[in-house]
Amino acid sequence: MKHYFLLIATFCFGLHAFAQSDYSKSLTEYQRNYKKDLSSIIKEDTAFVEFFPIDPGYRVLAKLTMMVNEPVFKMATSSGITKEAQKIASVQFSLNGKEYTLYAYQLLALRASSQYKDNFFIPFFDASSGDESYGGGRYLDFVLADIVNNQLIVDFNKAYNPYCAFRSGYNCPIPPRENGLKVAIRAGEKNFGKSNH
Repeated sequence: MKHYFLLIATFCFGLHAFAQSDYSKSLTEYQRNYKKDLSSIIKEDTAFVEFFPIDPGYRVLAKLTMMVNEPVFKMATSSGITKEAQKIASVQFSLNGKEYTLYAYQLLALRASSQYKDNFFIPFFDASSGDESYGGGRYLDFVLADIVNNQLIVDFNKAYNPYCAFRSGYNCPIPPRENGLKVAIRAGEKNFGKSNH
């Protein structure tokens, strides 16, 4: 009987290790494709794009609550030109035993587009911003179909820098103050290793 339970435990551990390995491979591929897409903008400077080590602990299942009739507001950007946006949901999740809330937004210009009408994003700052990660905050992208049973998988390993981290001249939305996390999110893209000026 003891051997049976040992066999089951070994099997379960093996499945877990396999799942972790699969996850790491998919994220490595995601990062490779991200840099490939980015190379059309920053060329050989993609050599300076770095990521925190992949950590499955930063992939969380969040409770999402849709918000209705939120006012349209002018979201600040890096250039000083505002973009019309609307808060569409609150996203509550647990990280290392503590509860946090971020908000999801839609940009009205994208909502008016047939291609991007279902897109929304979570722009955020965290305690690593301006040091280990980009000072202008980072983004997480989603589509409405990602919401299942009022839940959303939020994977901070996919947090990325706006184009302003690499080149000047872009109108990058600045995360609203309410989307500032007091914890350091050491996952996703790091601060760009080369000055963009």
